[in-house]
Amino acid sequence: MTERFTDNQDGTITDVQTGLMWQEGYAYPETGSYINWYDANDYIDDLNGRKLGGFSDWRMPDRLEIQSLYEIGKPFKSRGKTFILHIDPIFEFSYGSCFWTCKTRLSAALGFEFDIGDMHWYPQGSISGSVRAVRGALNPKVMVDPAWTRLQES
Repeated sequence: MTERFTDNQDGTITDVQTGLMWQEGYAYPETGSYINWYDANDYIDDLNGRKLGGFSDWRMPDRLEIQSLYEIGKPFKSRGKTFILHIDPIFEFSYGSCFWTCKTRLSAALGFEFDIGDMHWYPQGSISGSVRAVRGALNPKVMVDPAWTRLQES
């Protein structure tokens, strides 16, 4: 069976199933702390200025895109410890389980939590999340395709 993710060896990961390209790292290890939603947008702007992977069209993911990375059966292992943060180990992960999305409502923004696979609204100014940039467009139909289910089970 084909691996779902391809390491492009340039700080990016391609999701073969969805066609999305993801930042391999994320904001927390670079900043050393959680950031608010506004700083997450600034972080993305900085990635675009640096042209991560040769691209300048990075953006914050929407709710379906970030949820597509959640893997219920793969706890994250690092440095001999098992963390209950459900994401493929091809991605860099150290600390910070809540990731900002582009979805906002009034003064709140939606955050996805990898430790429990749930979404919550947080004030945009709260220092409670991190961000992993994405580029490309997700076709949501791919997530209801029977092939998606088979891929998730392997």
